[in-house]
Amino acid sequence: MKTIILFDQTAPAGHARGPAPNPVAGDPHTNVWRCFTRPDGSLTAGLWDCSGGSFAIPSHPTDEMCSILEGEALIEHADGTRITVRAGDSFLIPHGTQTIWHVAKYVKKAFVCAAPGRQ
Repeated sequence: MKTIILFDQTAPAGHARGPAPNPVAGDPHTNVWRCFTRPDGSLTAGLWDCSGGSFAIPSHPTDEMCSILEGEALIEHADGTRITVRAGDSFLIPHGTQTIWHVAKYVKKAFVCAAPGRQ
């Protein structure tokens, strides 16, 4: 039977904690609570948070839809343009996008990631 899946960090399907990838400044640490993953890995959804600091994503591995739940982050693109995302904002990061995330204090988001070519 299929049921609605709540994004609940108290009972996730998986949890990973550690330093943010490719740190640029500060000591950012992240938590990822995977609340749903398709058996073939083509879709993952859950919650993510990050403490203050900056980190680079040289090539985003998926198409990712995000909704900021708490805090804010400044996201810098490879061409130098910047966008600030805050609680209440939703956006899509296309596969292959190059970014640097700057988190002043804390940010938390809900996410859905779709692996390219596997939808």
